[in-house]
Amino acid sequence: MVFLIFGTTSGVESVLKLIGLIILCVIIIAASYYTTRFVGKRQAGMTGDSNFKSLDIFRINQNKYLQLIAVGKRYFVIAVSKDNVQLIAELQEEDITYWRSEKKMSFKDIMTKVVPGRKDDPEQEEKQEEEREDDSSSNN
Repeated sequence: MVFLIFGTTSGVESVLKLIGLIILCVIIIAASYYTTRFVGKRQAGMTGDSNFKSLDIFRINQNKYLQLIAVGKRYFVIAVSKDNVQLIAELQEEDITYWRSEKKMSFKDIMTKVVPGRKDDPEQEEKQEEEREDDSSSNN
């Protein structure tokens, strides 16, 4: 009680407060992680068995979109705006081209594309080796 009045604490009390804050921070981060996972799984469960699937969205304007949707085995292009949804066309399956690759990229692959020149970037290492070979052959 005395340290509350004068505002001074001993070294041991300061360390204990710091450890308590670190533990509290870890608990909050863990709780938010598991809550996010729970909500994500619940949302995926709600839409996973649906006959409606949004395949692609093209943004025209801030509040206007073209959306390619699949309803069962039929495909539609709809225009979505702030106050209106309008059917543009019905497409056949052969009219649809899937541009996105099915290959899932790892976080490391994405980061090597975003941050070029990293030491563990295999493409950058190959380029540097080719430059060294070119330099050594031009020096000879």
